[in-house]
Amino acid sequence: MHNSGKSTIPSMEQRKSQINLLNFMDQEKQRRDSKEFLFPDDNLLHKRRPSAHDHSATQSEDDESAGSFESYMVIEFDKNIKRDALHWIIDKIRMRKSDGGAQLLIRREPCQSKEKGLIIHISASKLRLLELADEIGFTKPTRNGMRNFNIGCLDDFLFDNMTMDDILTPADKQFVIKYALENIKAQADERQLPGYAAVSLYHGQSIIHAAMSEELIVNMFTLHDKEFMKRIGTEWWNLRKMFYNQPIEKIRKYFGDAIGFYFSFVGFYTSALVIPTILGILQFLFGDGETTPYFCCLYVVWMAVFLEIWKRKCSAMAYKWGTLSLATIELPRPDYYGKLGRDPITGKLTPQYPQWKTMTQVYLISVPVILLCIGGAAFMTISQFWFEDYLIEKFGYESYITMIPSIFQSIFVAILTVFYDRFATFLTVKENHRTQNQYERHRVNKLIVLEFVNNFFCLFYIAFVKRDMKMLQNQLMTQMLILQFVQNAQEFLLPKLKQKYVLWFCCDGGIFNKHNDDNEIDTKRLTEVYDDLNIQQLDDDDPRIKQNIRESAKDEYNTYDDYLELYIQFGYVVLFSSVAPFAAFWALFNNFFEIRLDAYKLCKTFRRPFARRAKNTGAWQLAFEVLACLSIMSNCGILYLSPQVREITEGMSTELKVIIIVALEHFLLLLAWIIHKGIPDRPSWVRIALARNDYESKQALKRESVQRTKNIIFRRFKSFHPK
Repeated sequence: MHNSGKSTIPSMEQRKSQINLLNFMDQEKQRRDSKEFLFPDDNLLHKRRPSAHDHSATQSEDDESAGSFESYMVIEFDKNIKRDALHWIIDKIRMRKSDGGAQLLIRREPCQSKEKGLIIHISASKLRLLELADEIGFTKPTRNGMRNFNIGCLDDFLFDNMTMDDILTPADKQFVIKYALENIKAQADERQLPGYAAVSLYHGQSIIHAAMSEELIVNMFTLHDKEFMKRIGTEWWNLRKMFYNQPIEKIRKYFGDAIGFYFSFVGFYTSALVIPTILGILQFLFGDGETTPYFCCLYVVWMAVFLEIWKRKCSAMAYKWGTLSLATIELPRPDYYGKLGRDPITGKLTPQYPQWKTMTQVYLISVPVILLCIGGAAFMTISQFWFEDYLIEKFGYESYITMIPSIFQSIFVAILTVFYDRFATFLTVKENHRTQNQYERHRVNKLIVLEFVNNFFCLFYIAFVKRDMKMLQNQLMTQMLILQFVQNAQEFLLPKLKQKYVLWFCCDGGIFNKHNDDNEIDTKRLTEVYDDLNIQQLDDDDPRIKQNIRESAKDEYNTYDDYLELYIQFGYVVLFSSVAPFAAFWALFNNFFEIRLDAYKLCKTFRRPFARRAKNTGAWQLAFEVLACLSIMSNCGILYLSPQVREITEGMSTELKVIIIVALEHFLLLLAWIIHKGIPDRPSWVRIALARNDYESKQALKRESVQRTKNIIFRRFKSFHPK
């Protein structure tokens, strides 16, 4: 049982003892791993820094500790970055937090070529990692439930033989290091980047973001954990374990919450496809005009229950992962620009961009351009049917030549999917949204509209203009199968080919194998320049150097493309389920391999993505719900036009038929709404746990306030012992 009498707020003595214990346990590693921190101000930037010779006394200790240096982040600087800027950024990274730095540990790679800039590896002490976790406000499990992490109450977070290394997951450590780097802020007197008079800074601006915007930092990512990749490969993407559950908890701990939610969703969705697959088989075997409305009702129930249960599952996972009460900090995006002005809340100078300009870009540029794209896609679709009618007239309906337009249309749709992804990104960047959430929401909305028209306009045209159900079924299955094949080939082969090309260029006769005299002279000169930074160097045979070369050639991964692929597939399954009963079967068949392919490409063909905190699937949840509602209307419309229903209702008037179909549509929408309201988004145990946590937090604050009041009274009147 949860002990509600225990305070969740540490006393000053407890907090001090915990931090002293951490310092004691960490001081040996700090002594070996950390260099002397430099605290330059503007007039010290050009003073001499200690050389490698000045630290020869500690070199043996540094070499001894090199193996214990865990690389959490790799940063590559531009080869032409000016010396003052490089020194300033490096000093900011390792400077103490109280002096405006990140207080992180640094190692640099040996200089291998004049074509590459300085490459550093970032780490942090155990104490610093826990301090950052406390600052961010992670929610972590304790003996008595979930609670905000507090470094002063470490004992509460250590249970079941846990160590301090177990408190933070690999994804947490990566997240806090990135957080520390991005929160290196420009001070009030730091108005420009040293060495770059044209690059102005404002008070509170992220220095790392500014350097990345100016391309002074050309790469920042995290290396994969090779041992973890070997372990998880045997139980995740191994085809022999295709029917086993995914190791979601391990995925989440390594890749972060957002990717954990994606793979949990695709696994849950794939399992849920079993029901429409069975319904489709029954519909194919026993369906006719009389039973089709009943199958429509069953499909609606399945869609509504599937989406509502997924929301409950999201709530349960988010609570266990400590993100259910996640509050998004509305900070400006790194690429957000505007004139410097006073923030009305903080009073600091920040970029200010008029909201009306963003909305003007949205409604006067993005919307018309998207409408133009929709018109172009519609024209291509209609042209396909004109050409198909011509081929039918010339060669006959049964000729295989008449399938050419459908195949061409399917390939065209798959190609446009890639184009639309980049195009939506381009338009959204131009709109200059202030926060990352606004940016992602507008980008997803554009993708949804463009891809809906791109993939489904031609099917709606066949269904409601040509009114050819046989052609609709053939076109849907052709598009679905070709799109799935093209997407799987593209997302697997293209990153592989690109990586092979870059590695060949860089490693087999490329810049890393040029051992001429000029290159050796240049690398020696650069080594002397980098030695002046006073950063310990990794050993020449350190495996992380080659690993960095290989992984820097890989593409960055994001879940947009994978969610979009599932969104399109879900549309094929539900929008025309009354005429394509086997769509669910092919989706189920594809997803058994899709899960393993996504897992393989994430671990083998892409860089390790930055961990992102999330409490659900975000905007995609609403996208799937909208698609489910549209499917009710589309299937009712197809039902009205189907020959089987026409035969049954042959004696009815047109008005009566329309009334019956509209009544059926409203009944199905009502049924979906009842299911939506009848299934709570959060399980009862989650609601109880949240209420209990809220109650205990209030009680703890109350006890702390009472104790503080007793202390004040005792100091003033000496009237009673405060305890």
